[in-house]
Amino acid sequence: MATFKRVDVPELTLQEKADIPFLKVGLLVRLLYTALTGVFRSKLYPKNFRHHLLTTLYRTSPFSARQHQHINLSAPEVYELCMKNRGLEPEGLSLPHNADGYWIGNKNAKKVLVYYHGGGFAMAPLPSHMNFFIDLIQVLNDHGNDIAVFFLRYTLTPHAKYPTQLRQAVEALRYILNETGRSPADVVLGGDSAGGNLAMSTLLHLSHPHPEIEPLILETPLAGAFGFAPWVNFNTRDWPSMTENKYRDVCTAGGLDVWSGMYLDGREGDNWSEPSRAPAEWWADAKTEHILLLVGSNEILFSPIEAFAKKVKAVFPATTFLVGEDETHDAHLYVDAGVKEGTQTGNELRRWVAARL
Repeated sequence: MATFKRVDVPELTLQEKADIPFLKVGLLVRLLYTALTGVFRSKLYPKNFRHHLLTTLYRTSPFSARQHQHINLSAPEVYELCMKNRGLEPEGLSLPHNADGYWIGNKNAKKVLVYYHGGGFAMAPLPSHMNFFIDLIQVLNDHGNDIAVFFLRYTLTPHAKYPTQLRQAVEALRYILNETGRSPADVVLGGDSAGGNLAMSTLLHLSHPHPEIEPLILETPLAGAFGFAPWVNFNTRDWPSMTENKYRDVCTAGGLDVWSGMYLDGREGDNWSEPSRAPAEWWADAKTEHILLLVGSNEILFSPIEAFAKKVKAVFPATTFLVGEDETHDAHLYVDAGVKEGTQTGNELRRWVAARL
């Protein structure tokens, strides 16, 4: 069984620790300034005032990845806290290569959604990750489904680098298929942001194995695979949305450069680290019945995700691509987390999973 103790927490230097209170004060001052001047913001910023405040808060966060990991809860702590707050019993297990799997819902459910969280490969999942899926499977199961989520805890950067996280992602799927005996037809694979990268890379691995990772052979296709705002390309210079949405989104090009640099750690990108690099023909034989790709119109990642969706759909017609109007990156987890009516992309994911499983 997995234990719910802190993981991937660096020991900060004295300077890094001393900087934290000042960085918090600076962020608060910036947020107050944004609130005061936000009434006069231009069309370059979000239309919704609350979104404007929250995107600024996330976008201008001054903390390093190491400081984030030190001051925030790690994945097992977030999972245990969210489950207990909802009156649910947390249950996890250890996976190969120093990873864990956490169950949301009945681990004996017939059908399973294997999920990889985002956070630039450098940050633990948010409580909104867990709460979103607790709510999702409750709604689906209340309507006659029998679904559980298997949530992967992979090793964050800089504690591990590529392809460790992809290897852990493949092992999570291998466990569900080989160790629990579920048919691929009863399994959906997915993730958001960096986790969407892992979901698409894992799907690619099924038909075109990574040379450093043990192949996983499927006799039948998965029920589906989805990428929620998947970070499929690390180039931050040549995409229009990187400029057009730079003041509308929660992410920054500079932040993406730092995160991808830690993930690759000097290694050249390839077809698995950046799935959009893979030739179009590699997607023609994807081992899944359906693919879903979701993105917000206000994301800096909009252009690369749109290009990726067009490439995949051209050779794999059973691909759905949905754009959430005026939505930022992973809006259901950040600026619109917990909103009762949900988001366009979040609601589409729920409908799509219900149709697949």
